[in-house]
This record gives sequence, C-alpha cells and structure tokens, in this order.
Amino acid sequence: MPITPQPQPTPADRHDLDKLTRWKTALDAAPQNNPDPFPTCAIFLVSPQDHAAHNIFRQYRAAFEELGANFHHLIIFGQHGISTTATTFLAELGMEQTNIPLLAIVPLHQATRVYHIPLPKGDQNGESDDSQSWREILTSIRAAVTAQSPLTLDRATGANPGAFRHPSLTGAVNAAMRKLAAAP
Repeated sequence: MPITPQPQPTPADRHDLDKLTRWKTALDAAPQNNPDPFPTCAIFLVSPQDHAAHNIFRQYRAAFEELGANFHHLIIFGQHGISTTATTFLAELGMEQTNIPLLAIVPLHQATRVYHIPLPKGDQNGESDDSQSWREILTSIRAAVTAQSPLTLDRATGANPGAFRHPSLTGAVNAAMRKLAAAP
C-alpha cells in the first residue's frame, strides 16, 4: 500500500500556530489572583489583503506599548494568510471567515465576554462612518488604563457583544490549541 504524504503546513499556519502557542504561554503566565492592570485583550483576525486592518493593528500596537500592555494583550492572526489557527479561533468566537477582518475585544475583568468590531476590508482607509468603531474602542481602552478602571463597552458604537464557544478567553485558546494539536 503506498504511503500518502501528509500535507505540509503553510508558512501562514506555522507563523500563526507559533504565535498562538506563545500567546497561550503568556496568558497562562499572567497573574490570576491580582487584577491585570491592563484592562483588555485585543484579537485581530485579518487576511493579507486587509491593509487598512493591518494599519489599525499597528495603531493599537503603538497605543498598547505606550500604555504598558504585554504580549498577551494584543494578537493578530491571518496577516500572512488565512491560517488554520485564524479559522479555528474564528470558530471559537462563533464567527465565520466572511467576518474577516475583525477585531475582538475581551475585557479582562469579564473574560467570558467578547465584543466583535468589524474592520474595513482591503485598502479602505477606515475613515467612513461605519468603520470608526475601532477608534472609539481604542479611546475607551486609553481612558480605562488612565483611570485604572475596568473596560466597559456595552454602549460603544459598533461593539457587538458575543460569546466564546468555550466559557472564557483561556478556554477558547485552550480549545483552539487542542483542536490544532489533533489536526493531521
């Protein structure tokens, strides 16, 4: 019987799985008993063509660095190709690939909640009225850090509340890791 070669992971799969592994390690190492001084985790799910969303991610990264965030507070999947990691994590958010590009915000004082914010597709500049939610969210994050208070997004324009398929951010990350480890 001929041996069927196993498909090799794509560079995007290797890149995003490595990033997911490092993210899980950083989340697991974060203090569990003390409230995290940084109020949120931001998850970007994009495609390589979503240049506007990549630029928005860069603005979040600069702001998060300025505000003292750590690696586990900001992550991006899909920038080098729609990876198995990106689609697996989309499923954990209860979303589909058609929802990309997407920003998912998890207030860490309520890590069972997640807010989905659509991002502009392709090269759109992100300046239209229907794609400004990401700016309002970033302003809310800055205010929460400055005030050392929990992040609340229930009234934020364009922040659509959702839930993880598993009960929390760490549950979703762990489930994604298990699913990817079981994949051929």
